[in-house]
Amino acid sequence: MPDFKRRDFLKLGLGASSLLALEGYSSLLGTAEGEELAWGGKQVCRTTGKTRHAIPSTCLNCFARCGILGYVDAGRLVKIEGDPGNPNNQGKICAKGQAGINLEYDVDRILYPLRRIGKRGEGKWERISWEKALQEVADRLKTIRGGGNPDEFAFHSERDITTQSFARRFLDVFGSTSILNHTALGGANKKIARQLTWGADIDINDVAYSEYILNFGANPYEAHILRTAFIQRIASTRSIRMVGEKILNKAKLVTFDSRCSITAGRSDEWIPVMPGTDGIVALAMARVIMNEGLYDNDFITKWCNYPVDKLAQHLQPYTPEVAQKISSVPAPDIRRIAREFATAKPATTISAGGVTEHINGVYTERCIALLSAITGNIDIKGGDCLPRTYQFSQPEPIPLEPPRESKLTHPQEFPLAHHMTATNVLSMIKEGRQKISAYMIYQHNPAYFDPECSIHAEILQDEKLIPFFVVIDSYLSESAALADMILPAATYLERLELESPPSFEMVPFISIRQPIVRPLGEAQPFMDILIELARRIGGGMEGYFPFATAEDYWRACISHIAALVKVGGLDYLKEHGVWFDPEAKPNYKSYEKEGFETPSGKFEIYSKILEEKGFNPLPVYEPIPQQQKMKNDQFILITFQENVHTHGYTNNAILLAEITHNNKIWINSDVARARGIKRDDLIEVRSKIGSIKIRAHPTPGIHPMVVAISDSCGHWEYGRIAQAKQFKSEDPLTALLWWEEEGNGIHPNCIIPVSLDPIGGGQAWMDTMVTITKLEPTHKPSTEGFFAKWF
Repeated sequence: MPDFKRRDFLKLGLGASSLLALEGYSSLLGTAEGEELAWGGKQVCRTTGKTRHAIPSTCLNCFARCGILGYVDAGRLVKIEGDPGNPNNQGKICAKGQAGINLEYDVDRILYPLRRIGKRGEGKWERISWEKALQEVADRLKTIRGGGNPDEFAFHSERDITTQSFARRFLDVFGSTSILNHTALGGANKKIARQLTWGADIDINDVAYSEYILNFGANPYEAHILRTAFIQRIASTRSIRMVGEKILNKAKLVTFDSRCSITAGRSDEWIPVMPGTDGIVALAMARVIMNEGLYDNDFITKWCNYPVDKLAQHLQPYTPEVAQKISSVPAPDIRRIAREFATAKPATTISAGGVTEHINGVYTERCIALLSAITGNIDIKGGDCLPRTYQFSQPEPIPLEPPRESKLTHPQEFPLAHHMTATNVLSMIKEGRQKISAYMIYQHNPAYFDPECSIHAEILQDEKLIPFFVVIDSYLSESAALADMILPAATYLERLELESPPSFEMVPFISIRQPIVRPLGEAQPFMDILIELARRIGGGMEGYFPFATAEDYWRACISHIAALVKVGGLDYLKEHGVWFDPEAKPNYKSYEKEGFETPSGKFEIYSKILEEKGFNPLPVYEPIPQQQKMKNDQFILITFQENVHTHGYTNNAILLAEITHNNKIWINSDVARARGIKRDDLIEVRSKIGSIKIRAHPTPGIHPMVVAISDSCGHWEYGRIAQAKQFKSEDPLTALLWWEEEGNGIHPNCIIPVSLDPIGGGQAWMDTMVTITKLEPTHKPSTEGFFAKWF
């Protein structure tokens, strides 16, 4: 019998889809000719024929925070769809959003409090009651607080805004400054660059109305901070469309990226660029725009804090020819694209990790922002817009922040890193910068996500450095496996939170994340856990947490929004999922009323804050030192996120893991041919801190001096699905896991050293120098050193 696997069936299904189109699918779906299909917000139970009730909520399988509808049958979640009423995603969700069911009912999920009974990392646990677990944690924290050095308690979480707000309240009352979030994925450098430049830490590209989209290092078709809402608007503006009675041609999309991502492949032009040199390309384009008089003199004169003549003079050294030598982008292309961009108003510039995840990330982000400023594309329809959000108030009594800087979150050598140098925290603990008596993490996984993650895992395992290690999570992550205590957390489908994501419709809105199903087992919402810990610690902490549950907290947080309170407040959100002021309208050029939130009130081309801290106050290109010393046999290793995964957070969703469960190293085809490397050959990739063995993927879609590995595979914990282990369970899908032989891939972070932008403090994920060597077929994919025992 032939080896006919599920993936072969999937491929056959994809091929057969064209037949459905030819046959006409209306008859297959049981609809009469001309009858429209109902879309969004409706589900019918197949067995009873009864309509299922939709519960609106907000997804959290990535940072886009799309509106969703959950359908429950007999107490079990059976379907997740997009919420058509959400202004951002407008009823559309990605595969990750739909796979939330897999994560909810993951058979390896942690459902009860666990206490370590063997050595750290040995995998021996005992189930204990919540009473014992909470009291033990509270007693430990009470001792630290009473000892006079509350900073010995450190808390580290995912980068979820709602989590951070409540956790900060807890630590402020406790008296600790050691609160961190997971900015390791590249956001810190972009945030500080934007704040220094125009006063907000994010930009919203109003691409739905753009005529020209200039993309530096972003990949919204696969991964973006606001992915689904963003990409559907890019797709819309990329098609020929009607505006009133006028037919508009599709917007042009030009992408500068070292790798031909899906976004690059769908662009009008993909221009391979040397990693970390986007800044000099942007400055050369700005020079062309200024020299040829294509700039917006009115905006620069009124709203920028640097004169036109001085700016033009500053840009003179950045000729397209100089940029070509450094970036490998042809000078004629730089000139042509600069002219196109400047004359296609409205236009917008997109930037993301391919730009900001370098040691010069802050400078480069400011160079790209400069392009939008000099062309007057700031906060206009179709341009680069300031975020529109609501701010939640803190309920009384409001705790005071400790009157000192944290040694861990704001080290002296990074004076402007307001978004924390999160990736080197464990290294600083090892260096003795801050004594830690208790380390608590919530849905964060430094043993996997951090650079030098193998070294950081060893630090977590060291009881002398971290005497008490508590993990609050839903899954047995690589870090949870090293904990002393694991508290089972409710998933985003089981807890209540409010969000105000940046609005693509330029009208702020609030969305609710509410329980669609009851927490499984004994899992508890994170906020409820902290409320109970505050009561048990006492010493005045309980007075700042007078809430029975998180619901009471959120009701207080929105009490100042009169229009929302008038229609029902939290009860309205529970019923409708979202709320926005129906009287509000898109408000462009918001800076004209109160100026920018910068020291000068203007768009700061020249930053006095940077100057005062010893950095260049103007947008400049800063060469990457590692590249300056690059040897002939070295390559630049870059990482990227798989399109169906949120880095390594979703690998235990079996339907997502089936699509992408393994990874390979991208190598330029010509380079591979010259080295005798063929597809699936085993390659050793070595950096200064270690090596991995991984299969080769030769492709013309990558810069010849670059190799690339996705960061979304290679778990050694996180459950049997994430590890590609077939097994039988109450979930029949686990017996259908067919990719065990192919494996679950290789994680590259163990060979990426900690390297931080000196301004933003963000990790330089894209600056690692490596050598590659073809191995004999007898070798197997693996990771050297600490991780060898895990594979």
